[in-house]
Amino acid sequence: MTPTPTTTPVTPGEASIELELYEGWNFVSIPRPLSSGNNTVAAVFGDVDTGGRPVYTFTSASGFTPLGDNETLEVLEGYWVYSAEDMTLQLNLSTNPMRAPAVRTLSPGWNAIGYSDLTERTADETLTSVEDVWVLVVGFDAENQAYRPALINNVTGAQGENQNLSPTEGYWLFMTEDGRLAAISA
Repeated sequence: MTPTPTTTPVTPGEASIELELYEGWNFVSIPRPLSSGNNTVAAVFGDVDTGGRPVYTFTSASGFTPLGDNETLEVLEGYWVYSAEDMTLQLNLSTNPMRAPAVRTLSPGWNAIGYSDLTERTADETLTSVEDVWVLVVGFDAENQAYRPALINNVTGAQGENQNLSPTEGYWLFMTEDGRLAAISA
């Protein structure tokens, strides 16, 4: 008797990354597009006790803007999220190989941006698409509820562009003029 092979459908593994939230305010970002159904404010932050506070984003033109539950979280955006306790969220990343890399138009002055990779890279590598127009990039240490020292374009050392930026963190980026920030990974 010849054995009959069985075919098991193969489901591609879902990629994910952890997003750490600390008690208090957190400045976070989405490093890659999220999978469908897992990409809204409610899907990602719905279980977070925000103390009744909305999730915010920021633009130079509008200032801080509260987001609705059904708004899609985007790569290259920085988000302010309040959490009443330390917790870890799982971000389910899209595995669609046909997605286009994110691009975002930035304005002169301060912009709330997101980091767009799954591993750390230098500020110089991360911001290469706006190399000629960025001045300062500032991160937020949510664990200690304090800003990190500003990193300065075209400078090396402890506060230079050679310092790393990190996945899932949001940053303030100061621009001298309009620019188009491109994601460093799809």
